[in-house]
Amino acid sequence: MKRLYGRGVHGSTRPWWREEAPPDEPEPPLEETVAADVAVVGGGLTGLWTALELKRRRASAHVVVLEAGRCGDGASGRNGGFLHGLWAALPRLVELLGEGQATALAAEATGVYAAVRALGEDVWLNESGMLTVSTGPAHDAFLERAVEAAARAGAPEEAVPVARGELPLRSPAFRGAVFYRDGATVQPARLVRALRHAALAAGVAINESTPVLGIDGSTVRCERGAVRAEEIVLATNAAAARWPATRNVFVFRSAIVLTDPVLDLHERVGWQRGEAVSDARTYLSYFRPTEDNRVLMGSASGDFGRAEAALRQIFPALADVRIAARWDGAIDVSSDRLPVVGTVPGTRVHYGHGYTGNGVGPSWLVGRALAS
Repeated sequence: MKRLYGRGVHGSTRPWWREEAPPDEPEPPLEETVAADVAVVGGGLTGLWTALELKRRRASAHVVVLEAGRCGDGASGRNGGFLHGLWAALPRLVELLGEGQATALAAEATGVYAAVRALGEDVWLNESGMLTVSTGPAHDAFLERAVEAAARAGAPEEAVPVARGELPLRSPAFRGAVFYRDGATVQPARLVRALRHAALAAGVAINESTPVLGIDGSTVRCERGAVRAEEIVLATNAAAARWPATRNVFVFRSAIVLTDPVLDLHERVGWQRGEAVSDARTYLSYFRPTEDNRVLMGSASGDFGRAEAALRQIFPALADVRIAARWDGAIDVSSDRLPVVGTVPGTRVHYGHGYTGNGVGPSWLVGRALAS
């Protein structure tokens, strides 16, 4: 795994999400050698969805989740909370898989919404859709390709063009957009907490504060214990730099700033339904409101200054709003910007990663694939 950031941006500040939704009491670290059907390394969204799906398929399975810190400490608890499937990635999927398989996969990925609702907890789920906006002529063609791909697949309702004058939020930077009904927002720390509750209730053993030191055959070695497992799942995403399976994934940083509550947000910029929004640049900006009318602005450049500058440029009506929190974190980026699922040749070690900053929704689908 290649790291594309310098020493000055190592480390991550605590996300506001964890302040709003503190984690529960920790599960104990592993301090003995145990046997398991499956050992899952990583207690984020991918690991927890995988563990839940394993128990759903076979309730008697002994599944152990090993988390170095607390569940959700990594990207799962510090992202922007964009929950979506794969319709926005349809053009790339078609190139890789062909139209039929790509369309079927995108349709299957929408099952994440029912899965989140089935958790039965308030995770601030807002199913208002997602907008990809154009902020320059080059982006117009990108959006047109998305619309054309959905139309060719017989699903024009999944990528709908929106003219500038019809946008639900006001910004002088926007030229137009594509609306994906396959889009929502969540509070990611609440989602991790809900998944952790569900996993524990299903009988998954979770060991927190249990860093994994290495894998020797079917044994996962930890600081004070070990797991002998029939199958091993690596669900560590950007933190997996030392695993050979991740050598074709790059690591970037993403930075987020969050404002104070803006009580008159709708009067200033619109956004009554609270859609998730991103632009179409390579180092994109992404933004969404929260339940209490804060505005989150993220920058894939990994730079706090750039994230705040984007907020003021895109929404000049928010120029006087104070930044209340900021945090950053690593994201794992695959060469085609789509998740990667596979098995290390000659082993029973399986992995899922490479979400490219879009893992909150697809991690459910990847968890299903890993469990199979």
